Amino acid sequence: MRRTHAASSAFRRWPSRDAANVDLKGFTDEFYVKLCGAHLQPVLDTLVYLQHETKVWTEITTLLIPGKNDSDAELEAECKWIARELGPDVPLHFTAFHPDYKLTDIAHTPAATLTRARNIALAEGLNYVYTGNVHDIDGGTTYCPGCRKTLIERDWHEILKYELTPDGACRHCGTSVPGRFEYFDRQWGRRRVPVRINVAA
Repeated sequence: MRRTHAASSAFRRWPSRDAANVDLKGFTDEFYVKLCGAHLQPVLDTLVYLQHETKVWTEITTLLIPGKNDSDAELEAECKWIARELGPDVPLHFTAFHPDYKLTDIAHTPAATLTRARNIALAEGLNYVYTGNVHDIDGGTTYCPGCRKTLIERDWHEILKYELTPDGACRHCGTSVPGRFEYFDRQWGRRRVPVRINVAA
């Protein structure tokens, strides 16, 4: 199995890391070279390493930029690769672009583009696919893979409904849902929460 030196070294230095959200910025090397000054393969190698050689809970975010990385063909290729190499339970987030910095000449990502991307991912067999940076309750909601009932209903950063047990099972049918869960006893809204990060010497 392939592994990148950078990925393996980073996670050896911080072995207690619980989770990682990896930006998979596009699914062609041309996109990575032109817009990111990097290459696609090391990112894919890192994702494979995280999923298969560590206990780190891994999620993926792809920022969809109109006309740059949002074609059906590219989205299908990305989702097929995730399903094949990482498995159907790795959460995938498609988020909306807004003009900023060096890309002020590109329009906001239409909500319809995010919905189209999510539908492609679901059709490819991915179980947990979300839309982000938009108000989209359906696209932000986690559904039970067993009974299809709502487990976590979200609108942007706000949790509207929570139907998981503390150990991550559906309260309706008992299906276990992969992830990291704890007892949830309060509403979660749009607010800043202080985070303390301990870095080992």
